[in-house]
Amino acid sequence: MGFADLHLHTEWSDGMMSIDEIIQHVSLNCLLDVIAITDHDQIGGAIDAFQRSSEPGYAGPSVVVGIETTTRCLRHVVGLFFRPPFPEVPFPKFEPLDQTVSRIADFGGIAVVPHPMSHLVPSVHEAGIDRIVASEVGQHVVGIEVAAGVIGGRRYESDIRAKNASRWHLAEVGASDAHHLEQVGSAFTWFPGKTSADLEAALRSRRTKAMWGRRVRVPISDHARQVWRAWAISPFRPTTSRTREMP
Repeated sequence: MGFADLHLHTEWSDGMMSIDEIIQHVSLNCLLDVIAITDHDQIGGAIDAFQRSSEPGYAGPSVVVGIETTTRCLRHVVGLFFRPPFPEVPFPKFEPLDQTVSRIADFGGIAVVPHPMSHLVPSVHEAGIDRIVASEVGQHVVGIEVAAGVIGGRRYESDIRAKNASRWHLAEVGASDAHHLEQVGSAFTWFPGKTSADLEAALRSRRTKAMWGRRVRVPISDHARQVWRAWAISPFRPTTSRTREMP
């Protein structure tokens, strides 16, 4: 069996972690076999991490190229499992949700609903999930974060789990939504196998389980710096996918 954290943010967007720091931290301190870099409206960091994982002698976790895109009405959707040739630039912001899901599929990826029904972070709510799952592009919406490591994520879990079991029938995803190293692996996805290919197959066949890791506390001063980065720095960064040129 394998373990994955499919929602991590780096310095390429509003995270407080570099690619090197994440890889080193996971390699030394976590039992994760697969990680996904899913920066907000940025893809360069994910491609950089993937390239590093392809270098001779690499012994860290498998890396999935992903992106968290902001769609219309500030609803977020995560795209995962992009392969070369990767998107040259992130997907356009503020497009309709179904259009972004279609773009994800055009590049061979799958869509995951992050932190669903949350009132504290930009999220797709119940009616929106109903619509997108039943829509023409619904087949490309493969997973939903049942265990989402955002503020209040544990509170929403039972409701999400029940609605998913009765109506949506999406693959369970556990993901930390980490912006700080301490948070990596605080929620994770169990899957049969060990590799990223095994994980993708398990998601598509709905054979994953969302699980919680250990509870973590991030100092309020670190949270404040991350919020400052999210509002004052990240929105103005270039959206190019070029790698190894940015922190």
